[in-house]
Amino acid sequence: MSELARQRQQLTAWILRVSISLCLALIGLGLLLFFLRGDKLPATPSGSLLAILANAWQRGIGLHASGFLDTGIVVLLLTPVVRLVAGVYVSARARDWLYAAIGLVVLGLVVTGLIAGQSGI
Repeated sequence: MSELARQRQQLTAWILRVSISLCLALIGLGLLLFFLRGDKLPATPSGSLLAILANAWQRGIGLHASGFLDTGIVVLLLTPVVRLVAGVYVSARARDWLYAAIGLVVLGLVVTGLIAGQSGI
């Protein structure tokens, strides 16, 4: 196995471990708060990603279950984007310009889709 492949594999494994652990911790804490405090059922988050994160932050500071649950789901949803950014970084560092360029194009498409989805286009 080449050094680049080994680095990519290690970085991917680390990102997945950290993001899944963080997601499980946030959702577990949210569920614990939900059952202990007897909160009402959390509403489905809506609006822009920044509005969802701002709402989750405010509810999290107030120790409401929905803030932690929403943040856990957002962490899970953004895990592939973080993996993509890390792959571009590793490829560029290894001077593998083809894979770095492909990763940047895919990242551009993902960001464009996110922006278009947030603006309602």
